[in-house]
Amino acid sequence: MNKELIDEIDQIPMLPESILKVEKVYADAESSIVDMTEALSSDPVIVANILKIANSPMYGMTSEIKDIGRAVALFGKDTVRSFALNIAANECVPINVEPYKITTGGYIKKANTQNALITNWVGKIDRSALGLLAPASFLLDIGKVIISQYLVNHKKDEEFSLSITQDGSIEASEKEACGSKSYDVAATIFHNWNFDTDLVHLVRYCNDPEDAIDEETKKLAKYLKVAKTAIDFEGKLSKESLEEAYDLIEEFELDRSKFDAAVEKIELAA
Repeated sequence: MNKELIDEIDQIPMLPESILKVEKVYADAESSIVDMTEALSSDPVIVANILKIANSPMYGMTSEIKDIGRAVALFGKDTVRSFALNIAANECVPINVEPYKITTGGYIKKANTQNALITNWVGKIDRSALGLLAPASFLLDIGKVIISQYLVNHKKDEEFSLSITQDGSIEASEKEACGSKSYDVAATIFHNWNFDTDLVHLVRYCNDPEDAIDEETKKLAKYLKVAKTAIDFEGKLSKESLEEAYDLIEEFELDRSKFDAAVEKIELAA
């Protein structure tokens, strides 16, 4: 990671005070749904955006969720906390990923669909895993935003766009352009934001689960790799991306039936 990219990362604002309240409640094992509701309620903008996400058809709720307390009760603290982190992160880091030839709408849709897929799939297998997987699935590609910012600021964006078109390897182009892969950048941002070390490691190894330093991270990174592979950069579950995801599910020996059920729910909501 070159010095100029490190400088870009260091200029990212810390998360707002309202999120720090949410994180304090979340870290307290004795905290309740009421505690989380009160922490979230201190920021009406975040509440409004959480309700917007919670009412997305991809999550399959049968009736409209009109208040934050009900959202916390239905989704649980893990998932609603991930909603809040995603909203705050997008305010701290304005989205522009044009050097990757990704639209802002595609970036947002991919993040939202990744989270819905993880929630609907892994949530049916091991709900406790959502504590790490839910925020990771939302914020996985934030490193691409920072690298894009670096590329534009140093007038390397056109060269980079041409490189990923010709070489077909985004990670190789990232390393050549700024000395780091986007997932390492994301992990560094999470470290600066004082996120849990396990979350930092999960994002860092999401593309190479077998390189993770412990078995739990390896297991969760496999779920994350499948989810990010299943969804293309237009935020769609395309035939090609799903075929790649199915190959990974077989390789990793993960649950296919619950994955298919999650995919069906998302496709019906489209």
